[in-house]
Amino acid sequence: MQKVKFTVATSTTEQQEDTEKEIAPFYIDLTKLTGPNLAHLREVGLLAEDGFEVRLLREKHVKYLTGGLEKLGSGYVSLDASRPWIAYWCLHGLDLLEAVPVEMMPRIVDTLGRFQNTTGGFGGGPAQISHGAPTYASCLALLLVAPSYPKAYDAIDRRSIYKWFLSMKRPNGGFMMHDDGETDVRASYTVIAIAKLLNLLTPELVEGVAEYILQCQTYEGGFGGEPGNECHGGYAYCAVAALQIMGKLGMCDLEGLKGWISRRQMGFEGGFAGRANKLVDGCYSFWQGGAMAVVDAYEGGVTEGGFGTGVTEFVAEVGEDGVDTSATVEAKGPTSGGLSFDQAALQRYTLLCGQHVEGGLRDKPSKARDFYHTCYSLSGLSVSQHGSSKDGVPLVYGDARTNVLKPTHECFNIRVDRVEKARERFKDEVCNHDDLI
Repeated sequence: MQKVKFTVATSTTEQQEDTEKEIAPFYIDLTKLTGPNLAHLREVGLLAEDGFEVRLLREKHVKYLTGGLEKLGSGYVSLDASRPWIAYWCLHGLDLLEAVPVEMMPRIVDTLGRFQNTTGGFGGGPAQISHGAPTYASCLALLLVAPSYPKAYDAIDRRSIYKWFLSMKRPNGGFMMHDDGETDVRASYTVIAIAKLLNLLTPELVEGVAEYILQCQTYEGGFGGEPGNECHGGYAYCAVAALQIMGKLGMCDLEGLKGWISRRQMGFEGGFAGRANKLVDGCYSFWQGGAMAVVDAYEGGVTEGGFGTGVTEFVAEVGEDGVDTSATVEAKGPTSGGLSFDQAALQRYTLLCGQHVEGGLRDKPSKARDFYHTCYSLSGLSVSQHGSSKDGVPLVYGDARTNVLKPTHECFNIRVDRVEKARERFKDEVCNHDDLI
C-alpha cells in the first residue's frame, strides 16, 4: 500500500499525512521483530506464540463489552438517552464473539422492556419519547438474545410499534425519527429493518419509501441523509440496506454507488472513511463495508427482500492435534473473498490499528476505545470475513484459530442465525394493515 502524495498542502492534506504517519508504525514487517518488542506483542496477545500472525484479542474484548452491560461510570450520564444503543453495541459484539452472558438475559429484557412506550416504539430510557434509533437498537438487542431467552420475543409489542411507525410516516414517503423530529434515511432504515424482522412490512408502510430514499442519492454515487445532502457512509448504508430489504435496490445507480464506496477505502490505511476528503475511521468498516456487501449480495442474486444474504456460515477444520487448519491469509495473499473491496486490508487495519491492548476497539490508534467503535469494527470484520464467502470458507487475515467471528447479516447487523430465528418466530403473526391497526 502506498501513501497519498499531495502537490498542494491544505489542512485536509496535512491531516491525512499526519494520519498516515500515525498508522505507519503499526504496519512494520512483523516477521522481523526480535527481542523485547516481539516478546511484548506476544505477552499482550497480539501475536501468536508459535508464529507472527496477528490475533484478535477475543477474551479482552469480551471482558470490555461485558463490563458495558454492568455498572457504568458517571461519565456515561451524557448517554442517558442512548441506553438501548449501549446494550445493543455490547450484546452484538459479544454475540459475534459467541460470548453473550446467558445469566444476564433476564435483566437485559426487563431493562429494555421499561423503555417501551404504550403508544408504540422505544425511548432512550424510561419515560422518554419513542424514537426510531432506540427502537431499532432495542429490538435488535431483544432479537439477538431471544433464541436463548424466548421471553425476549414476547417483550416486543408488534401492534403498537406498527401504529407508531405509521404515525411517523410523512407525505414525501420518508419517516420522522420521532414526533416532530427530522425526516431522513436513518428513519427509513430503522423502520423498514425492524418491520421486516417483525413481519410488519405492509404495502401501506412501504408506500413511497423507496422513492424518497432514491432522492437522496447524489452525483458522487453515495447517499446523503436527506435529498440534496452530501453523501455519507452511515446514511449510505441505511439507504442501501433499506432498499435491499424492500427489494428495490436495483432502482438506484449501482455503478455510481460501488464507485463511491470503493473510493472511500483508504489506499495506505486499508480502512474506510465516511466521506470524501475525510480520515479513516474504524466504524466505517461496517457502514461502508456492509453497504458494499449488500450491493454484492444483490448482484450475486440475493433479492429476497433482505432475508437472503451473501453470508455463509463457517465451520472450522480441526486437525488431529486440535489446531484449526483453515487457511490463514497473510498481507501478501488474496485480498478478496468475493466482495468488491480489499477485505484483507480492512481486516489488517482493524486488527493492527483498531485493537486496544486492554480490550475494545477504536476509531484509530490515537483515539480512545468505546462500545460504538468496538461493535461496528467487529461487525465490519465479520462482513469482511464472511461476505460473499466462497464455499463457506471465510477470508481471514492473521491467525484463523482466534480471528474468525460469527457471520453478521449485512442488512440487519445481527447474526445471520438470529435473523432466521426471528423470521421463523414471526412468520405466522398477522401482517395485514387493517388487522394491525
